[in-house]
Amino acid sequence: MNRLFLLLGLSTSVFFSAQVGINTTQPNSTLTVNGSFGANYKELTSTAYTLDALDHYVTYNGTAASTFTLPPIGTAATNYSGRLYKIKNISNFNVILQASNSNTLRIDNTPVSTFVIPPGAYAEVVNNRNTTAGTWDLSFTVLPKPNNVEIYGTQVRIPPHNGTVADWINHSNTNYDSGTGTDVWWIVSKASTVTAQTADYSNAARMLLVYEYQGPAFNITNLYPTLTTGNSSSFPDVFIASFVGIANVNGKTRITVSVARVDQIGTNVNNSANWTASFLLNILLARKVF
Repeated sequence: MNRLFLLLGLSTSVFFSAQVGINTTQPNSTLTVNGSFGANYKELTSTAYTLDALDHYVTYNGTAASTFTLPPIGTAATNYSGRLYKIKNISNFNVILQASNSNTLRIDNTPVSTFVIPPGAYAEVVNNRNTTAGTWDLSFTVLPKPNNVEIYGTQVRIPPHNGTVADWINHSNTNYDSGTGTDVWWIVSKASTVTAQTADYSNAARMLLVYEYQGPAFNITNLYPTLTTGNSSSFPDVFIASFVGIANVNGKTRITVSVARVDQIGTNVNNSANWTASFLLNILLARKVF
């Protein structure tokens, strides 16, 4: 007698509580991936878009402002707690990120309905399922660097006063030049003025210094220098630097600076307020670009 055995498979849902590892036999979290991770990437140009379950990293490169709408949060299958979106704006226009329905965005403790992602900026938003204090958290934002300002900074030397080192012109003394490679600054000239003190006035010892950049000349249109002095020696001298002028001469940029010693005026025994060491001058050049 032939017997027919029929094995029926019952469809059931089985839940496991375990740690899963990919490319590792020792996972240390619920899911451990020992390798690269890939998720959906999309570049958009439309002026309106609703993010969905297939989106992860979205880049906007359109020719007008755009509005990105987050999916509405509900319960069960529409409970998106932990869902993360990464948004990069590489266009020249704003991206307005908005929540759906009564949902909100949480930047700090005040829920808002929209957040502007300006050109060049990046934002990450994650759902927190909090319907009272903000349904979506802006967990990370990066603003673009200013595109209307060019900045250059350097540190040069302030040479000793005439009481120790004689003044010079035409770059006849090269001992106090600064920098390396093409980023080099010469001190073309140094003119010292000694302290003066009468019953009517007191003048601090000072120097007029002309620094010349040896690289390509700067565009000095709308260029604004900021100067600060630093004491790089063991002497307690205190100085102040004032900007006098900037000009391009024979294809080189020259900055004229007046430096004065302000902690002492007059004669103290054999000290006539002339400094004997070299110090530091910090130069920051900022040019407004239109």
